[in-house]
Amino acid sequence: MIVSSINYKGGVGKSTTAQNLAVALVHQGYKVCVVDADNNRATSSWSDKRDENGVEPSIPCVSLTNPKSFAKQVRAQYEAYDVLIIDCPPALSPIAVKAMYASHFLIIPVSTTGGSDVWVTEQLLEKFREIREAKEDAGDDPLQARLLVNMYRRNVTLHELAAGIVDQLGDTYEVGVFDVKLGNRVVYGEANVSGMGVIEYGNDRKAKVEVNRLTKELIAMATVEQ
Repeated sequence: MIVSSINYKGGVGKSTTAQNLAVALVHQGYKVCVVDADNNRATSSWSDKRDENGVEPSIPCVSLTNPKSFAKQVRAQYEAYDVLIIDCPPALSPIAVKAMYASHFLIIPVSTTGGSDVWVTEQLLEKFREIREAKEDAGDDPLQARLLVNMYRRNVTLHELAAGIVDQLGDTYEVGVFDVKLGNRVVYGEANVSGMGVIEYGNDRKAKVEVNRLTKELIAMATVEQ
């Protein structure tokens, strides 16, 4: 399956989500490759650090940022792997649109820390709906999406309100919302700078449980669609 971690808003955890899913899936025996489609190369830098530190298992990462060749290169990469995870740029760009067309699933992280994150996500969902319909009309595999509540703090009024709005968006645009919410935890950043995922780093049991639950939900989605 091809999975894109996508949102038009930066700083919502797209790269962190892509990286941690890749780590969790490869530890479960899947052949995984990460595609860094963002010119800031955050995931490529994470992958370089992983290699420098000798972290195993190895996770291939390729940088694909040319819109003209993107779809063809994604298809070529996918032939060699069970799962391709695309870390998308934080903008409505040609690459982001092509990634959505190429994907089977979209994971849409949404931060609950305030600002315009939730409303920017609505713009993405409008584009998702357009692409989903176009793919259906063309007889292609259906495009599925799930919203992911990220950077969440339980019992904080702002975060609870934002999580509620995410649920409303899921209903309005007929997409699911992951049952698991990823917490606002320092360990995600600490693991990132070490080229690792949270299931490999430190002793934050709650973070490990979150990522494993997210991975389990994603696999279940793929099984149902197949």
